[in-house]
Amino acid sequence: MNVPIMLAVASLIAGGLVAFTSQFGVRNGADIASFILVDAITFLCLAVLVMLVTKTPFTLTGRLTGWAIVCGTFASISVFTVLYALKFGGEGSIVYPIQSLQVVVAVVLAFLVFREPVTMTKLIGLGLGIGSLLILSR
Repeated sequence: MNVPIMLAVASLIAGGLVAFTSQFGVRNGADIASFILVDAITFLCLAVLVMLVTKTPFTLTGRLTGWAIVCGTFASISVFTVLYALKFGGEGSIVYPIQSLQVVVAVVLAFLVFREPVTMTKLIGLGLGIGSLLILSR
């Protein structure tokens, strides 16, 4: 197995654990803004640790810093809306599969913006993924 696939699988597992622990927090009465703030502080600390361990200096241009802010804004909206969906009675087994359809947005944008090749195999895989998520959300 190659490194990008292994990292993607690690992300899949970590993402599932994020979904579960977030749902656990909301179900146990956590204030959503406070929960996300602690989450963000943890994220920041781990990012600093990675930079220290890898001896990577902070080197973003102004333009890329702007993109990082846009990315953080979208990530915040995504997390807040999912947690509020859970808080207002949504079931994780329905909310998270719907949220997982975000992959469709990412894939379509990758095709359009980065000109990634569109193959029949990728389209079939995307269709099967969408189908499975739709079935899970029922």
